[in-house]
Formats: sequence, structure tokens, C-alpha cells
Amino acid sequence: MNKVLILTCSTGEGHNSAARAIESALLLANIPCEIADPVAFQSERMQHAVSSIYNNMIKKTPSVFGAIYKIGDFYAHTKLPSPVYWANAQYAEALRAYISDHAFDVVVCTHLYGMEVMTAIRQDPQFTIPCYGVLTDYVCIPFLEDTRLDGYFVPTEETKQELIEKGINSDHIFISGIPVDHVFSDPLDQTHARQRLSIPAEEKMYLIMTGGVGCENMMGLCDHMLQSLKAEGKIYILTGKNDSLKQKIDERYNRNKQITTVPFTRDVATYMAASDVLISKPGGLSSTEAAVANVPIVHVHAIPGCETYNAHFFSEHGLSMYAKSESEAASYANQLVYDAEKARTMQKMQREMIPKNAANRIVKEICQQ
Repeated sequence: MNKVLILTCSTGEGHNSAARAIESALLLANIPCEIADPVAFQSERMQHAVSSIYNNMIKKTPSVFGAIYKIGDFYAHTKLPSPVYWANAQYAEALRAYISDHAFDVVVCTHLYGMEVMTAIRQDPQFTIPCYGVLTDYVCIPFLEDTRLDGYFVPTEETKQELIEKGINSDHIFISGIPVDHVFSDPLDQTHARQRLSIPAEEKMYLIMTGGVGCENMMGLCDHMLQSLKAEGKIYILTGKNDSLKQKIDERYNRNKQITTVPFTRDVATYMAASDVLISKPGGLSSTEAAVANVPIVHVHAIPGCETYNAHFFSEHGLSMYAKSESEAASYANQLVYDAEKARTMQKMQREMIPKNAANRIVKEICQQ
């Protein structure tokens, strides 16, 4: 293997984080690689438009994702290529030329759009470069049945069975786990993490993550948590790239010393290591990062679709507690903070079920193919 192209897309941070984790594993193995957004091969304007539409949907109308799942189910039953496949096939020629011009000999996709366009390119039998897809949720995503790649890396046996039901050859499916950066698999201990962040050792630290784009439905959660928060408790909110959300929270709770907002940061692993409990949307990548970092988790505000499935998978296997309301999330968070046995049991299940070295597994497998 000489050079790997990793295709991702800025619809949320999870796909990009998975791409960076694979990039790190490749570089550690002395394999040159590059990360690119496939939509950019249609135009930079389209790339920005896709990212903007997705991010605004997540912030303002997350229920739309439930409708997308229904559309995906419809096309799965028709056995016809979906409009998503058609849209991504439009820039296949440009991407194929780029792959050839830059002498890539393997392509790894952490987003559906990359898998779709590579499927279109592979319609030409003269194109023989191996291509792989990496799932970043604990469920088979809509429209995946459009794709035909050399291999798929999935988190669990359950996900593998879903892909088989979609018509994907079982020999092409590898159970690897979801790739996360090594900073999560080898985290600081809580004492050193708190020292780095200047957080007092005696605090009970509640960490709220709103997703990379910063979902806006956090005010009610904060209100419920403050109602039961003890004197030693403090809430840290990672607001992602949503500056307006940070401003709203700061203005609403400006006199409350128990709430601290943190803008977009690459130091998420340190905040996780420092915390007593994480309250988060059930994104596949962020949930895996937390489980690998071995942090007690409360899931809340699941977006219909992948996140709902992620939350059910985690809670049913004892990897998190899935709250259906904000008051329930506050209650669950307090249980995990003050019931040491409950927290330890969850952390034990995380260690047993969630692989820490998925990125290395993926690199090893593609090198052997």
C-alpha cells in the first residue's frame, strides 16, 4: 500500500473525527494519506451548502431525520438507486481523475456520500482500486444498500447482520468497532485531567456535550439539572461551533457560578477524563469516544434515526442510561455521580464491549486485503 485517500463530509463532526482517527493510525504505520470531502469535487459552493443545510437542520429541525429514514426504507424496498446515489454520482468523474492524478491505491470512506460516489466510479470494471466504508453509528444507515464496496467496517455483530439483510456479502463485512482518536483510548486520569483544566478535585463535575454544531435544546436540561444540583456540583457545557448557543447560555445563567460554557475545543478527551458523568446526544462517534474514555453516560435529546438506535443499543447493553426527558436525564446523572457501584458497573460494560483500537484494526485489515 502506497497512499490512502480518506473521504469524509462535514455534516456533523463525527465523520470527520473518524477520518482523523484513521489518518492517525495510517501515519503511525508510515502509510501516507489524505483527507478530502467528496462533495468538494462537485464545487466548493456545493460543499458549503451541504454542510450548512445539515448543520442548520440539526440545530433547528432535528425531527426531519425521522422522515429521511422513512425515505431510505422506501428506496430499500424498491431496489432502485436513490436520489442520494444519483446526486453523488454527478462528481464521480472529477473524483476519479483526482484519485488517478495523485496515485492513491486505497480509498476509505467514513461518510455515505463517499461510499455512494465510489460505488458510481466502480461501475467501470477498469477501476480496480480497493474501496472501504466505515460506519460511525450502531445501526445500518439509510441508503447504504445503494453502495457496493470491497469492505465495510462496522461496530457490532448486530450491525453486520443488518448489512447482510440489506444484501451486502457477509465476507465483505468486518467487525472493527468505531474508530476514535488515541487520546480517548489512553486518557489522562481524573486527577491530572482536572489539574490541566484547573477544576477543583472536590467538585462533582457534570459534562454536557451538545454535538459539534451545538444543538439548541439545552436550556431546559440546564434548568432541570440546576433544580437538583448540590453545592459541590458544577455543570460544564461544550457548545461546539454554535457561538449563539454559548451566548444564550451565558446570558441566561450569567450569575450562576455552577454553569460554565466551553466553546469548540479539540480537548474533549480531557474534559471527559475530568468529569464524573457525561450528558450527551447519542451520536455514534461521540458515544464511542466516551465509552472508550470510560465515562459514565446519560443519553438525551436523541435525533430520530441513527441517534435513537445508538441510544437504545447503549442503554440495552448497560453502556449508558437513556433519558426520555430532561428531568429524567438530570435524575440519571445524579444517580451515576452519587451511586459509585452503578457507575462502576457501567464502566465495566464499556470496557468489555467497546473496542479501543478500531482505527488500528481497520488499517491492519486494509493492509491485508
